[in-house]
Amino acid sequence: MNAIVMPALKDHSIGAASIISSATSVVDTAVEQMTTAVPLKPSAAMLAAGSRAGGVSVEIAWKIYLAMVREAA
Repeated sequence: MNAIVMPALKDHSIGAASIISSATSVVDTAVEQMTTAVPLKPSAAMLAAGSRAGGVSVEIAWKIYLAMVREAA
């Protein structure tokens, strides 16, 4: 975002708040339009990574993953 914001600020024709608001709107729209396919069953490496990242057991990481997939469906 800095690459977009800085040139516009040098021009002084657009305020920083307006630029940030516009950039946020564009990002929000892009995120809403994205569709990401994820496996219904995560790999062992995915579960291990989730376990390490969350500081939880692999079993808890599995339950969290399932909960997120169900919520997204």
